[in-house]
Amino acid sequence: MKIIAVLFAVLAAAGVAHAQQWPAKPVRIILSNGSGSLPDVLMRMVAERLGNSLGQSFLIVNRTGGNAIVGAEAAAKAAPDGYTYYVSSPETHAMNVFQFKSLPYDPDRDFTAVANIGSAPFVVAVHPDVPAKTYPEFIAYAKKTGRASMGVGVGMSDVLAQWMNVVTGTHVLPVRYKSAPLAGQDAAGGQVTAAIVSLGSIAPLVKAGKLRIIAVTSSNRFPPLPDMPRLADAYPDLIMEGWIFLVAPTGTPPSIVQRMNSEINTALTEPKMVERMMSGYGFSTREVMTPEVLQERIKEMRVTWQKIAHDIKMEAQ
Repeated sequence: MKIIAVLFAVLAAAGVAHAQQWPAKPVRIILSNGSGSLPDVLMRMVAERLGNSLGQSFLIVNRTGGNAIVGAEAAAKAAPDGYTYYVSSPETHAMNVFQFKSLPYDPDRDFTAVANIGSAPFVVAVHPDVPAKTYPEFIAYAKKTGRASMGVGVGMSDVLAQWMNVVTGTHVLPVRYKSAPLAGQDAAGGQVTAAIVSLGSIAPLVKAGKLRIIAVTSSNRFPPLPDMPRLADAYPDLIMEGWIFLVAPTGTPPSIVQRMNSEINTALTEPKMVERMMSGYGFSTREVMTPEVLQERIKEMRVTWQKIAHDIKMEAQ
């Protein structure tokens, strides 16, 4: 028994030493979103802050394509040494599970939860000429004209647009774009009737009067738009927020996972960081989580997405 106790003590000491020496070289944070996207901009803020506090470079690596599969696969196959992380989302950890018959990664087997980053709701924005100031008015307009269209980005906003059609019993044609800013630009130009995107991706167009926001998809009032109606005010089921969180390849030393979690939580609760993310991009970092709590939240999110997949009759490809 003494030998076993000594062995555990040695292993524990080794783990602490490993965490203290980390990071001894640049750290990669893989992102499935492109350069200039909201997650990219936000994670570059976080990476800069981590670099300053830990004295090492934290590099954002954009691996786009394939419904986030390219980036997720690259991260899943990386060495679990504490030097590679992945910025995940409901798309990677839930939506893809129901959308594809097979994946080159398993979100449960291949990743371990590290830290919550935060979330931002989507907003529904229309061209100024559209005679609707609320989402119910937009639905009435869509049913009356029979030709309303909704610009959406890749992934969650596309699914959300389909879900909105199911819940409201109407058909607003989803028009798919490679990025949210492109969807917003075409809505401002009148090529599509509306767009469902993040506030950060269309803020300049809204400020210029080229788009008008009529609803947000948040569960609570949205601080940057405190008087804006929520979709859930009229349709209680319609709550969806863009959520990002950090994971690492399974097998990453727990001591390093805990260190990374602590550093990120500290960074995201600093008043300047909180204000910068919320006022500039409508992104909330209010939910600080341990890796264990984050893991449970991911499981709960999977259940929600299973219902959405069922409601929109999503067929695995």
